[in-house]
Amino acid sequence: MNNTQTTHIRDFTQLKVWNRAIDLSDHIYGVLDKFPQYEEYATKTQIIKSANSVSANIAEGNSQCSVKRELYHINIAIGSTMETKSWLLLSLRRNYITQEQFDQINLVIEEIIKMLHGYRKKLFMYIDNEEE
Repeated sequence: MNNTQTTHIRDFTQLKVWNRAIDLSDHIYGVLDKFPQYEEYATKTQIIKSANSVSANIAEGNSQCSVKRELYHINIAIGSTMETKSWLLLSLRRNYITQEQFDQINLVIEEIIKMLHGYRKKLFMYIDNEEE
């Protein structure tokens, strides 16, 4: 492994995008208590899983010794962020959350998406220097 590869690996808790992903999970948990009981193991569980997957994949990717593996996890984090948004839109349509709640969470989602795409773009700079 050369020095170029190791410069991006660091304590994931110091990554701004990981911290915003944790904020997203906190926001999610803050609105889920109003969901109907019959959604406990359906929509509610899916939202929790997808929201928590964002920070988990950022952390897992950041610990990889391969830029390609890290990119893989960042792509999953992007997908999980958008999955969370989809579940929230569904919840909005079903009146489980208010438009205001959705808008507040969506601001965080949009910020995370921009950060993840920036992070992904930065990682692509390392790809050519990586040894297989």
